[in-house]
Amino acid sequence: MMEAATRDIEYFDDEELDRFQGRDGNAYSDEEAEEFREVLLTMRESEVKDWSRSLTLRGIQVPDQVKDEFLMLLDN
Repeated sequence: MMEAATRDIEYFDDEELDRFQGRDGNAYSDEEAEEFREVLLTMRESEVKDWSRSLTLRGIQVPDQVKDEFLMLLDN
């Protein structure tokens, strides 16, 4: 975990999501959640873990509307 925290933040062509920093997962509109879904569905499954780390380090919570899909891919 310490190693993950010291590496640079990796972006996944998702810099626009930085505007959601500090927002709770239950505070997204369906349109905003769709932005996360679009990024999620364009990445390889092997990238989901790194994307999760990136979002965490950036202080961005995944919208509740997308969490099930996100966790399903994260577990693979």
